[in-house]
Amino acid sequence: MRNKIIIIGLIAIIILGAVFANRPKDDNKVTIYGWGGDQRVNEWIDSKLAPYALENYGVEVVRVPMNIDEILMKLTNEKNYSNNGSIDVIWINGENFYYAKQYDLLYGPFLDKIENAQKYVDLKGPEATVDFGYSTEGYEAPWGKAQFVFVHDKELLPEPPKNSQELKEMLISNSGAFTYPEATDFVGSAFIRTVIYDIVGYENIKDLSADYETVKEAVMPAMNYLNEIKPYLWKEGKTYPKDSAQLDGLYQDKEIYIAMDYNANKALSKVMDKSWSDTTETFVWENGTPFNTHYLAIAANAPHVENSMKLIEAALSPEMQISKADLVGWGDLPVLEYDNLSDDEQKSLDESLTPSEQYKNSILTYDELSDHKQPELKADLVNIIEKVWEDVVLFGEQ
Repeated sequence: MRNKIIIIGLIAIIILGAVFANRPKDDNKVTIYGWGGDQRVNEWIDSKLAPYALENYGVEVVRVPMNIDEILMKLTNEKNYSNNGSIDVIWINGENFYYAKQYDLLYGPFLDKIENAQKYVDLKGPEATVDFGYSTEGYEAPWGKAQFVFVHDKELLPEPPKNSQELKEMLISNSGAFTYPEATDFVGSAFIRTVIYDIVGYENIKDLSADYETVKEAVMPAMNYLNEIKPYLWKEGKTYPKDSAQLDGLYQDKEIYIAMDYNANKALSKVMDKSWSDTTETFVWENGTPFNTHYLAIAANAPHVENSMKLIEAALSPEMQISKADLVGWGDLPVLEYDNLSDDEQKSLDESLTPSEQYKNSILTYDELSDHKQPELKADLVNIIEKVWEDVVLFGEQ
C-alpha cells in the first residue's frame, strides 16, 4: 500500500512538473501603467519603445492604459491587501508622485543605477531632483518635458488672447466659443494655474503654506475671474469637458475656437492627420504658462524590478529620446543633455524637432516656449487649488 502511495505521488509530481514546464514564462515581461488617452503616445510606446526594449534589453513591454488616480488606488490596495503587486513601471509626476512617495508606494531610490541617466541626464539639475516643488530622491527617472500651450483656429479667431483680460473680451464678443476641462483633468488644472499666474502671479503663491483657507484667499481673484467668464463659456459654464480629449473634439468640430494641452507639439500631429484645421496655430500667454517634467517610477511591490530598470534604460536611450521627440509622432521634448550626445545624435534630434516648411506655423519654437515658461507649484498647493476651484467655481460656494 505504501509503495502504491509513493508511486501515485511520483506520478503527480511528474504531471505537475509537466504542467508548469508548459506554462508560458513571463520572466521577460514588464508592465507600464499610464494614461492612455492620447493615441500618439500609445502608438509610440507600442511601435517604438516596446520593440526597442525587446531587441536591446530582452524585455517584453505590456502597456496598461489606466488613469493615474486608478493606478494609485490599485497600488494602495495591493500594498495593503496583497503581498504580490501587478504594476511594474508607472508614468507619473507632480501631485501623484507626491502622494505615491508619501505613502511608500514606490520602489527606490533607483535613478543612480540607470546607466543612461548617468550618461545623458543632468542628475543634479531640477528636472532630475525636483518634481512639483518636492525632492524626487531618486525615486523616479525624468522621461520628458512639457509646457502648457493654447491653440486657436486662425480662420475663426485671427488674433488670440494674450492674457486673461483679452480672453474675457474675446468671450463677450464670441459667447460659447471657449471652455476648459474641469480641474480633475491635468490640462484643466494647468489652465486654472495659468489664470492664477496671470492674475495673481507665481511669485505671490509659490511659497504659501499648504492650508486651504490661506490658498483660497490668495487665489480668489483668479476664482472670481473664472466665475465672471462662466456665463460666456460653452454650455454657459453649466458643464465642463471631463478631459482634454473631449475638449479636442469640441475644437475639431469647431464648437469652440481655442483648445489647450500640456504637450507643446500636439497641434502639429493633429494638423498633419487632418483632425484639426490647417489654420490651427499654437500660442502662449505673455506672462507665461506652466512647464514641467514627467517621469517613470517603479512600484514598491513591482513583480519585475530588474525588467523595470531595463525598460527605463531603454526609455532614456538616445535612440528612444530622439524618436519620442519626433514631431511626426509623439513630439515630446527630450530630457537628455544635448552636449552629451554624439554629433550624429545631435543631428537626428535637430531633425526630429524641426517641422517641415508646410507646418512650421502650427507650433511654437523651443526658444519661444522657453521665453514663456513658468515653474510648477508644489504638489500639495496644486491639490488645494483644484479643491478651491471645485468649491468656488464648479459648485458656486464662496
